[in-house]
Amino acid sequence: MRPIRLEVEGFTSFREKQSIDFSGLDLFAITGPTGSGKSSLIDALVFALYGQVPRVGDDYKQLISHGAERLNVLLEFEVGRSRLRYRVARTARPAGASKQRLERVEGAEAQPLADKAREIRSHIEQILGLDYDGFTRAVVLPQGQFDEFLKGEPKERRKILVSLLNLGIYDAVQRLANQKNADARKETAFIAEQLERDFADATRETLEERGGELAKAEEEVAALEKTQAALGEGLTLARKLRTARQEIDGQARDAAQEEEKRKAAEDMLARGDETRAALEGELEARAGQIDRLGLDLEWQRTLLTAKPQAEQLASLRAQLERLAEARAEKQSFLEAGQTALVAAESAVPAAEGAQREAEAELQAAREEREETHRRHAAAALRRELTVGEPCPVCEQTVPAVPKADALALDQAEARVTRAQKAARAATAAAETARLDLQKAQAGAAGLRRELAQVEEQAGQLTSSGAELANDLRAAGFGGDDVADAPRLLEEIQSELKTLDAAQRAKIDLEAKRRTIEEKLSGLQAELAAAAARRDGAIARLEEISARREAASAIVEQIEPALGDLATREGWDPLERRDAGGDEVDTLEARRSARQQESNALATRVGALRGEVERLGRKIVRATELREKKTRLDAEAALLKTLSDHLRANELVAWIQEEALRRLAADGSHHLALLSQGRYALRLGSGETAGAGARAEQDFFVVDHWNADGIRSVRTLSGGETFLASLALALALAESLARLSAGGRAAEALESLFLDEGFGTLDGETLDTVVSALDALHGGQRVVGVVTHVRELAERLPARLEVRRSGGSTATAVIV
Repeated sequence: MRPIRLEVEGFTSFREKQSIDFSGLDLFAITGPTGSGKSSLIDALVFALYGQVPRVGDDYKQLISHGAERLNVLLEFEVGRSRLRYRVARTARPAGASKQRLERVEGAEAQPLADKAREIRSHIEQILGLDYDGFTRAVVLPQGQFDEFLKGEPKERRKILVSLLNLGIYDAVQRLANQKNADARKETAFIAEQLERDFADATRETLEERGGELAKAEEEVAALEKTQAALGEGLTLARKLRTARQEIDGQARDAAQEEEKRKAAEDMLARGDETRAALEGELEARAGQIDRLGLDLEWQRTLLTAKPQAEQLASLRAQLERLAEARAEKQSFLEAGQTALVAAESAVPAAEGAQREAEAELQAAREEREETHRRHAAAALRRELTVGEPCPVCEQTVPAVPKADALALDQAEARVTRAQKAARAATAAAETARLDLQKAQAGAAGLRRELAQVEEQAGQLTSSGAELANDLRAAGFGGDDVADAPRLLEEIQSELKTLDAAQRAKIDLEAKRRTIEEKLSGLQAELAAAAARRDGAIARLEEISARREAASAIVEQIEPALGDLATREGWDPLERRDAGGDEVDTLEARRSARQQESNALATRVGALRGEVERLGRKIVRATELREKKTRLDAEAALLKTLSDHLRANELVAWIQEEALRRLAADGSHHLALLSQGRYALRLGSGETAGAGARAEQDFFVVDHWNADGIRSVRTLSGGETFLASLALALALAESLARLSAGGRAAEALESLFLDEGFGTLDGETLDTVVSALDALHGGQRVVGVVTHVRELAERLPARLEVRRSGGSTATAVIV
């Protein structure tokens, strides 16, 4: 597992959102002051994967930054050589359920895998090959738990090895072998039962017997097919014979019908000549009646044109009489209006003069009232003056107060009121006089216009009447007639009525003449059709006679040929027509009987062929099943042997022991370098069996500086324990992949994170540790060291510095 990108927000020291890109980091230090949040980055990585951290377990709500609404963690990581990429994100709030999701990332697309905590943990364990405990002992060595793999219980170490080495695959192989063995034995039992139940008749003897029956049935089918062919040939001849006989009978019926048609046509031709002569005589009589009517159509058209003109002329003269009466009335009204106009014109100047006199009196009254008010104001001021005091107007000392006169304010106001009333009355009288003048002027002008219109209409009607009179005279009517338009109109209407009656009589006679002509035309067509039917009947009688002769020749030819065929095939004599049927009926009955026999034989042949083919297939299938049973018996025996070998778990135990021995040997190499040759690691104390089985599965150190003394790793000091744990972690990352089933250890240990413990090392040991870590990552692993030791951080190729920003939140910067 290689981390690619980590995002944290609201997580312990990281209150604000932080994004750390691990893609360019291989060997690096996570450094910063104590309490800055270095270990929180490792906690965030573990929390993203497993939903818990070593410091607080699954009580992750303690990790929410103080005052933050929630914590968010997102980790994007890759696994294995194929670099499969995944993204896991978790959100937690102080109250309420958490949210999480796991996705597989392919380019720009993300495929959801799980969104429930239990499902995500199961996927993560399957992807990484480690559960939470194994991950925090082999990949992330947290602060305060660095030495758990070194000093922990043997069963915990073995559990981690089972995950790292994928030893569970051997249990899966055993279970699979048992399952396949059971399946094979079950299938062999089923095959044996199937052979006994379904393939008992699958023998060569049964197959040969069915083959003989099939050959005999096929011979019978061939004989029936030959008989059916002869019957088919006879039916062909019989049908031709039937057709010829039917043709002879049909032609006899057709000849009788055509003879009847010929006689009927000749009778109709004889009657048609008499009918035509009668119609021609009636047509000539109608033509004479039409000529005797003597209708003058030209004079009728003239009268029709003159009628609306005479009607219009009579109407115009009535309108002229009414206009003359209206003109006299308008003239009388105009004369009365002129008299009223003269009176109104003389009244206006007098009313306007009275209005001016009233307005002058009003102005004089107002001026007198103003003068009276001024005198009254002086008198009021005089009452406020005191001799020897300043004047309120001019501010000079008042030498003496003058005497006041009696004022007449009420009289001045009364005069103004009387003047205003007189002025309003004069103004209204002048306005009324002017309105009366305007009305008189408008009335006179309107009467003059109406009189002019009446005279204009009279002139137009007189002109139109003259034109109509001229048109009537031009049409042939006399001057006296035109002068009396109503009488002329009555004469025109009387003559038109007489002409209309004559025209209707003519139309009736012409309609009767057309009816007679149509009857004549129809009669001619019927006579022509009758002649054609007579000629056609004669021609068809000749054709029918020729066809009867041809059909008789066919009958004379086929009857002997059909008799020869019946003799050759050995048939019974064929029935004649006088027996209620003919040769076709007899041959069809015989062929139908043979067809039923043929169908029955064909069904039997088909059944026998199917039986032969089925027996052949069953013999082949039975052979295949026996061969498969033999193969499955051998396979089941082999699977049982494999399961017996795996059942004792000896192979798994041996691999675990070998892995621990290799870890001890490789760890000794690293510990010797880190301790300057003083210490080596070994598995077990090397004492007698009485020391206990657990002692042989614990780690011990060999102290080369103390006579190669062997003692438990639990006796080491804090710094020595750190070196021994680091040596074992380096060996775990380097060597374990060689024993892993399927290479799962290599994928799980692609990263290693070490949290603290370096503060007890001197400078020389730090150089050794850096060299060991550099050799460990080798460009293939991510190795991160959490430390506050500046000397160690500066010795590594890259640093991820964690800093406090204003005391409220931490930031991580790659240096």
